Amino acid sequence: MNRGGTSGLLKVFHLKGFIPLLFSTASAYLHIRMSSPPTLQKLARKSLLKNEALATASLKKLPKAFFPPLFKDAFTGRQTDIIRAMVAAWPYPCLPVGALMKIPNLKTLKAVLGGLDLLINQKDRPSTCKLQELDLRDAQHDFWNFWVGTEDGVCSPDVISETPPMVHGPRRREKQVVTVWMDFSLMTTYLCKYLKYFYWWAKQRKDVVQVMCPKLEFWDTPIFNPLMLLEVFEPSSIGEFAVNGRWTLSDLVKIAPGLGQMKNLQKIFLNGIFIPFEWLRKEKKVNKRITEIIYQISELKKIQHLQLNNVCFLNERLDQVLRCLESPLETLSITRCLLSNADMSYLSQCPSIHKLKHLDLSGVTFLNLDHLLLARLLERLTATLQTLRLKGCMILDYQISSLLPALSQCTQLIEVNFMKNFLSVASLKQLLQHTAKLTLLTREMYPAPDEVYDDIGDVHPDRFSQHCSELMETLRGIRQPKEVCFVSKRCVDLKASVMKAFENIIGSNQTDKFSRVEMSKVPPSSVSVWPAP
Repeated sequence: MNRGGTSGLLKVFHLKGFIPLLFSTASAYLHIRMSSPPTLQKLARKSLLKNEALATASLKKLPKAFFPPLFKDAFTGRQTDIIRAMVAAWPYPCLPVGALMKIPNLKTLKAVLGGLDLLINQKDRPSTCKLQELDLRDAQHDFWNFWVGTEDGVCSPDVISETPPMVHGPRRREKQVVTVWMDFSLMTTYLCKYLKYFYWWAKQRKDVVQVMCPKLEFWDTPIFNPLMLLEVFEPSSIGEFAVNGRWTLSDLVKIAPGLGQMKNLQKIFLNGIFIPFEWLRKEKKVNKRITEIIYQISELKKIQHLQLNNVCFLNERLDQVLRCLESPLETLSITRCLLSNADMSYLSQCPSIHKLKHLDLSGVTFLNLDHLLLARLLERLTATLQTLRLKGCMILDYQISSLLPALSQCTQLIEVNFMKNFLSVASLKQLLQHTAKLTLLTREMYPAPDEVYDDIGDVHPDRFSQHCSELMETLRGIRQPKEVCFVSKRCVDLKASVMKAFENIIGSNQTDKFSRVEMSKVPPSSVSVWPAP
């Protein structure tokens, strides 16, 4: 501390290990360095936030490294005037505000967009303002993680000169003041106030704001025309499109023209697309609408993840959906759909599946399909397949034996699921024996053998325990499994208790343990497993 005495209102303190701090009513917080003690940083921010007018006026002189923590505090306190001013003066290329907005709030959204308006309306943008992108996506962002360390004086602000690099979507040729990133998720049939305001705001500023929407998903059937969203969102920026609720074919037709515009779409998920009741006797109309939908899907050349669950338009048309793909598929999930032999034949030789990692055909019934086509499909995937799910495919003993030679060569498999198929103890043993080379398996799910059921289809507890233990002994004699489940039909249908036999490798002594699981309770380790009530 100054030993020579001081006079006046200004005093300079020198504390060991601290940066000198100049105190004055108007400028104390402006001279605090990020390397100062965290308590002083917090006190300075608190002082600023108490005087919004002074805080707003001080932004031009505020150190760059002081912006993120101050903005977080203002955002938490919903101090809209400071938020608006800080957005307009933001000294970094990107403002990932969505990571702070865990629950959408209309008041703070208006403040943030109001800051963009201030920025847009400025004739001469200050050289200190670097904002180019506003990110409204609700996701963890590394930019804010950096500032966790600075609160404790751990991370130097010099390390964080810019935001992490982002993947950019297409740019328009005309001048863009700012790009807004936003994932759109419609949870109800109508736009909530938050989304409605954003849509109105963005539509009014189409000439100066570009809205990028990497993910577009619907959880309910909208009462409005979904194509109106593409008036705001850049269609070519959409990388993922999902219909998670049940839509009719007529609902999907409404947005079909928009699908064709999503040229960079990489992932599409359609769930529960069905023919409306009033169309059931109008075969020509149904076929016409299906043709329209498939034509638009076939325009999506870059699809890598295709997930179709319980959709009504695949039978005899799978080749039309897959034929135009230019990028190799990584994920193919066709579940609870009706397929023909022609569909399976094309799938087994489709050029786009040679790098497939995840295959899910659960619920596709093979009772009337040529199971050799499935074997040919697996033969093509031996070098890449990591996940195989054939749950509820009605596979019988004579069919499973044809799949085993190809299955045994799929050495990259991490997960397999054969639940809800009709296999005997002998067939299951044969199946397990063909997994000897599949050393990467971490999760295996099999049906309980047919022998565990009595004459009326109920599970016999003693038989279940006996046969599952026998199967586990067979598996342990081949390799060291990690997690293995044998599930009865009763368990799957009622979604009650889960009957599992786990094989855990613990420590270096390779100790084996079995566990039985009922709901969320885990009793002591035991070899016995038992059926659902």
